Parts: sequence; C-alpha cells; structure tokens
Amino acid sequence: MLKSSLYKIGIVGGLWLGLWACGGPLKNVKKTFNKAEYNKTIAQLNELKNGGMNTEEVNRLLGESYRRSNRIQEAEKFYRAALDLNSNNDTVRYYYAQALKANGKYQEASKQFETYSKTGRNSEFIRQARNEVQNFKKVEELLNKKTYYEVKNCEGINTNAAEFAPSIYYDKILFSSTRKSGIYEGTGASFAGIFAHKIQDWDNCSGVTEPFNEKIMLEGVNETSPTFAPDGSFMIFARSGSGKKNESAEVDLYISRKTDDGWSEPEILPYPININRNLAEAGNDNLKGSKENVWTACPFIRPDGKRLYFASNRKGGGYGGVDIWQADINGSRIVNIRNLGRDINTAGNELFPVVSDEGELYFASDGHPGFGGLDMFKAVRKQGATTIQNLGAPMNSRSDDFGMIFKTDTTGYFTSNREGGKGDDDIYSFRDITPDKKILRYFLKIQVVGIDPTDKTKKEVPLGSAKIDFFAGNKFNKEKKLNDFTTKEDGKTDKFGVEVPANFAIAVDAGDDYFRDEFDYSTFGRSIAQDAVKDDPRVEIDTTFETKVIMEKIVVDVDTVVRQIDINFDYNKADIRPDAMRILDEFVDFLQKNPQIDVEMGSHTDAVGTEQNNLMLSQRRADSTVAYLVQKGIAPNRLNPRGYGESKLKVNTQEANEENRRTEMKVIRIDRNRRKRN
Repeated sequence: MLKSSLYKIGIVGGLWLGLWACGGPLKNVKKTFNKAEYNKTIAQLNELKNGGMNTEEVNRLLGESYRRSNRIQEAEKFYRAALDLNSNNDTVRYYYAQALKANGKYQEASKQFETYSKTGRNSEFIRQARNEVQNFKKVEELLNKKTYYEVKNCEGINTNAAEFAPSIYYDKILFSSTRKSGIYEGTGASFAGIFAHKIQDWDNCSGVTEPFNEKIMLEGVNETSPTFAPDGSFMIFARSGSGKKNESAEVDLYISRKTDDGWSEPEILPYPININRNLAEAGNDNLKGSKENVWTACPFIRPDGKRLYFASNRKGGGYGGVDIWQADINGSRIVNIRNLGRDINTAGNELFPVVSDEGELYFASDGHPGFGGLDMFKAVRKQGATTIQNLGAPMNSRSDDFGMIFKTDTTGYFTSNREGGKGDDDIYSFRDITPDKKILRYFLKIQVVGIDPTDKTKKEVPLGSAKIDFFAGNKFNKEKKLNDFTTKEDGKTDKFGVEVPANFAIAVDAGDDYFRDEFDYSTFGRSIAQDAVKDDPRVEIDTTFETKVIMEKIVVDVDTVVRQIDINFDYNKADIRPDAMRILDEFVDFLQKNPQIDVEMGSHTDAVGTEQNNLMLSQRRADSTVAYLVQKGIAPNRLNPRGYGESKLKVNTQEANEENRRTEMKVIRIDRNRRKRN
C-alpha cells in the first residue's frame, strides 16, 4: 500500500478504491469515497456518526479517509473503534498499527504488528508487519543516537498551505505548494504547483515567492519535484494526469527544455520511464483505475548529470510498495532503467532520492527502522557492502520527513509535517555542525594522449607540448579561466589544486594534426567522507585525481565517422526540433574550433517504410541539418549534406530502429592554412 503522504505529489485514489455493494445510508458516502474525495467523505461520515450510526463500517471508512488524505495520526481512534466493534476487515489492524506508530506509541504498535503477522491474510502486509516488529527493536537506539544537526522552520517560505519537495535553482529555492486554484478532492486542499522563492537571506529564508513558470503550472493537476541538468538545459518534474480519454490518472515524469524563449512546453517522458504512456499509445481506453496504472515521481538528476533517480511502484524487479529506480542519461536519451536493489528498497516505500555532491545517496522510507511516517536515511557504501543509516533526530520525527536537498556539503533543506509547523507540510533548513572535521585538499593531473581513428588497435600516444586551458564551469558554459598548462613529454601536467565539488572544462590544442576539443571534468561525487577519515591522525589530508583526455587525429577517410550526432526528428518530417537545436549548437562550437575541416553530414534512417522514401527523407533531413548549421554561421562550402536512407544500417533488427536513425560527420577535406588564418 502506498504511503498516504504520496497524495501531496499527485496520487489520486483510483489505485486503491475498495468495492462495496451500494445501498442503505452509506450509499452516497461510498460513492464519494470511491472517487477519492476523502474530505467530503469525512464530513458525510461524521454526520452519520453524530446521528447515531456508530458502526464498524463508519469508523473503518473514517480511518481510511483520514489515512489516505495524509492524516494518519487522526485515523488511530477510528481504527481502534472499528476493532472494538469486531471488524473482520483484514487491513484494519495493520493500519491501526501504522497509526499508533505515527503517534509515537511504539510498544502498542509493535504488539499490533506482531498480532497481524500471525493472523493477517495479506502476504505483503504480513511481510511488512514482521519487518516493523524487527524495526521497533532499534527505535530506542535511534532515540539515543547523537547527531549534530540544527533544524529551523523556513518561516519566510511556509504558509498554512503545504510546502514540500524543495530544490535549489541558482539563487532560488523551488518547491511545491498547494496554492494553485481549484480543489483537489482527495485532501480538500488546492492543487499543488511549482513555486520559486528568490532568496534575500539564506539564513531565515526571507524572499519573494512567485509561480516558477506559467508553462509548468497546468490547472487541475498536481506538479512537484523539479530537478535540473547541471548545465540548466532541461528540467524533469512530476505531474499527475487528468484521467481523461487515454491519459492515466496517475503520476508521470515530464521534461521541459531551456530555449532562447524560455522553458518549452513540457513533454511526457517516453516508455519505459513512464509505463502509463505506453499503455495509452497501445490503445488502452480504460487507463483510469486500471491495475496496470503505474505511479512514477520524485525525479532527481545526479550532480554530474549522468544518472536519473526516481520512485515508482512499477512491477518487475521491485521489492514492494514504492521503490527507488535509476536510469542512465545518455545525451538526449534516458536508458538502462534498473532497481536500486534490496539494500535500499524494502517491502515498504522508498521515495525522494537525492545524491549529494560527495556522491552519497539520501532518501525517505517507511520500511527501514524509523520514528514513524517517512524518515530520511543515508546509504553508506564501504568495502562492497551497503549500510543504511537513519539520520536521527532532529532531522527525523514521528511525522513525515522527506525531500532532502543540499545547498552546500553541510547545509540544505527538507520537508516535514511535524508538530509546531505553520501548515500541513513545511520546509525546514538544516545545518550539520559535526565537530573536529578534517581539512581535505584535492589536486588534479591531466594527461593528453592521441589516437588515430584508422588504427584498429586504438593505440594511445602521449602528446607533449599540448596547450591546455582549464576553466570553471563546463565546456558549454565556461565561467572563468583558472589555469593554463603545456604538457610534458609524457603528455602530463603537474598536479594543481581543484575544488570539490565543482565542474570544470578542459580545452586542448594538441597541434595541427589533431582536432581541437574540449572536455568536461567534474569532482562531484569524488570527495572523501568525513566518516572515512575520522580515525586518520592527520589534520590535513591530500588527494590527487588523474584524468586522461583523448585527442583524435584528423584523417580524410570515407569510412571514418568522426562524430555521431544524436538528433531526433518527428515521424516522417525533417524539421529541426528544439531538442535537436541544442545538440547541433554543440556541433557548431566544434566546427568553429576546427575551421580547417570540411565535412559530410550524413543522415541515416531505419528500415521502416520503402527504400526510396527513406532515401528521400534522409536527404531532406541532411539538408535541414546543414541549413541550420549555416544559419548559425558555418560557411556552406564546408558542409556537404548527404542522405543514405536505410543503406547503412548499424544493426539489422527492428528493435534497433532508434540506433539506426542517426546523423554522422566525416571529414572530406583539410585546409591547414585556414586554421592558421583563424
């Protein structure tokens, strides 16, 4: 069963609806309940109860309505009443135990979970009940755990609405809040949208709040959890569906790209990130309430931009409830989806993954040992084994604590609906004041090597006298030049100091025989954890990183592909889409750095359709690609567009259509004098 707090991020009740025979005084109440309109249900049930209908069913439905609308603490007395009235519903005792736990009544909760583990009929709940009994044995240890966190309510952000799922975006805190127009009947609160709070004072969160972007503020749905590519080129967030036509009523992930005109219209991420979209495209006309509906939310892009984490209740490889999953970000594609495994995921729910700049995974869970509701945890990997650490109090409470995000390595923000807040969910700031931290210093060495693309052995040759410029930022957004070097005979530089965590760009000119090129280098995830060096007698600890950059020799060869450019076109069209423009802009930069080369831009299709149509389509796409490059300032006499159709398939299978649809660059002429003139 999904955690009730998930309603904050757009879940509607279709996945959990019960079925009852309609009739009697509860007929209309059950209709309201089945539509997930829990606020109305509570009012109707209280009216019946005040009128003398104090039955098992009325109390059970009251408990369910409070639990499913994120008020499980208030559900306790109604589940207790249903049990006292001899409820034979299998789940009442299980949820009663959950409510006791949420109210900090750990001994009573443990007894109820133990009873359910022996008498219950739901195998998944039995497994989780047994897990809870074991977890309670560790609660006393958690209560006595010494921590060094300071926690403070962000009063400058919070209101009597719900504020949750913070993220950092330049000088702003982005968060979701139930401040949109319209009422979400599941909770009786407004719909949630993404808001931006421009910080004037980070210590007390003072500032001005406004909607983040009008294109990412759709009426009648919930939106939350924005996460951004390191270079700011795109964002991914969660949005609930409307349940209309072929659209699922569940939550999916969407992407919006940064263009010259601002953020683009959001697009749903394709299958297999979003399972529901695949069902809709397959012609399933009854997605709403379908057992196949899948909830996918809580996205987070790793600081180096190479991996996407998210939470989902999808089947196949999961461990129960909601699990945390990961996928690789490969250029414009998100591939290789897999579960994080049983060390992280439990029979309960794991949500809101975030990876710190030091590469450490933090997440929220109600399945690992905790105080109640969702607690926040840290996964520690050491010598091949993963251990899970509860962050302890005051980071965690017996309420829901989740959605942690870092501003620096010792400060950040999270969400909690603990007592003493201003509204339902509030955003809190935290500060780690652990004493006696080691001074960690980091250095970097760069080696430049060259390869000849026609050499099948790909032998690497050290390149001495190569010129290196070292920048803060990345190769598409170089913020400041930090250093310049000339490599020694072995192709290496001396070591030099670098910040951790930080992103850098390495620009290399290895002479006339090699392409000028630039490379990204990141120290995100490279820092040493303080826990790993706490017993080291040294106060200052030095670490040296090494990185190798590979320069490609320039050759004129019709069989040598210098660059494969992964740009997508709409079906049977040749227009350059906004997402392709950014990729081509990167290629423009490469051509400008290497003015001595003339190139062929070869467009390839898959084998779907006729050979002649594919040949014509590929030529139109090659022509469009070249026209865009010329528009960006590349001389037309340097570019030769050529369509190959399906004549050069990389993989001759239907499953490889995406791999076959590609654009390739080959060098067809070299004018070294042109480079000297530039």
